[in-house]
Amino acid sequence: MQMKLVFALSGILGLAVVQGGEVRLYRTTGTDAFRERDCPLPSNQVGEGANVIDLDAATPRHPFLGLGVSFAEASAYLWAKMPEARRRDVMERLWTEKGAGLSIGRIHMGSSDYSMRFYSYDDTPDDEGLTHFSIDEDRRFVLPAIQAARTFNTNLFFFASPWSPPGWMKTNGTLFGGRVKPAAYPALANYFSRFLQAYAREGIRVAAVTVQNEPETDQGLNSPTCLWSAEDAKTFVVDFLAPTLTRNGLSTQIWAYDHNFDAKGVAYVTHQLSDARFRAVTAAVAWHPYAGSPTNLAPVCAAFPDVPMYVTEMGPHLDRSQRDLLWWADLVFGSFNAGCGAFVSWCFLLDEEGQPNVSMGHPCAGLLEVDSRTGELFESSQFRLFRHIGPFVKRGARVLAAPLVEGRGRMGAADVRSVAFRNPDGSRVVVLACRAGRYHRRQVQVKADARYYPLQVLGGSVTTFVLPPSR
Repeated sequence: MQMKLVFALSGILGLAVVQGGEVRLYRTTGTDAFRERDCPLPSNQVGEGANVIDLDAATPRHPFLGLGVSFAEASAYLWAKMPEARRRDVMERLWTEKGAGLSIGRIHMGSSDYSMRFYSYDDTPDDEGLTHFSIDEDRRFVLPAIQAARTFNTNLFFFASPWSPPGWMKTNGTLFGGRVKPAAYPALANYFSRFLQAYAREGIRVAAVTVQNEPETDQGLNSPTCLWSAEDAKTFVVDFLAPTLTRNGLSTQIWAYDHNFDAKGVAYVTHQLSDARFRAVTAAVAWHPYAGSPTNLAPVCAAFPDVPMYVTEMGPHLDRSQRDLLWWADLVFGSFNAGCGAFVSWCFLLDEEGQPNVSMGHPCAGLLEVDSRTGELFESSQFRLFRHIGPFVKRGARVLAAPLVEGRGRMGAADVRSVAFRNPDGSRVVVLACRAGRYHRRQVQVKADARYYPLQVLGGSVTTFVLPPSR
């Protein structure tokens, strides 16, 4: 049965004070939303047979950029229709530490499947000089939503992705499927530049772009798409996009790929990064988890350890069950532990049926859901999982190599998933999820500063444990 959990701020139920500050504990269960809990008192000795996460021995790995969501036009449209108080509520939940603590915003360049109509920024045929280029469509809904978000979080990181270039640049003359004509590469590079400059005039610095959202699918031609081979995308980036951005004084990062981390995706990215010219102008790799497993990133991370990896899209399911929450914990924790430094959701707001969707395909939920009849807001399982990470882990934190080591008593460690971070100020964050049944418990001890904190991890729960900096 689906759980409709309304947003609520936590009350302080109890704090353990240690040298250096407060230890904090937060938990979500199947019957109780995110809430602060009493903290365990530490011991100088490990419990017999205990499962242990050893933060003292943990190795800092890749940096954390943040959690995020996309400013889909469909979401911005729904948000604009809301009363002012509800609009403020949405933004507070998304972009502040009272809610999910998001810090990354994705922008679709031209229309996506979750737009109100199909468009590009220049639909005038053969306009190679882009004399008719305009972001006026974005001024209707997208830009007001972005500007509102910036009033709640002034430290947002924006990146952008096209679902399709203008149809006249492509082999089939439409926004749906096809490939970019090589003769149109210069115009497309200028298209990117014009977009970045237009947004900068609106006061929005777009820090990174990807060449194409999901370059290996045409989505059955029911959505704006464009196919790019690894070789063609590499040529476009090296010979056209990077030089054009530089020539126009733009320091915008270029992120590779932006599609699934399955075997095809690994081969695609490996081919591109193996070219020194491409690597020299590529700042990161963008991934989607719709196919494949985070563990597939191991050979890419090993071969290119200096290249950041980010999950740039994965939208919620139309399911708010506790089982779905644990599914998200598996994916998000797995992505961070595999080498990713960010996780970005898809639409920030949709209705209970995953609408509006101009393409009428591939339905998903919004990170927040609004009931079309009552106007009531609900939180997706993905949002509830983000709630356990975003407010506590800061940009520049390091993901820690801190695996859960099973004790001799084999006390159900296989049911527990975890991820750990060290913030720039030295504070530590451990997030755990337990797949055991509702009435079961799993015992985990977190070692920090030579002390052991016993955590009773409830079956079906997600728990965040926050420790102050070492002194």
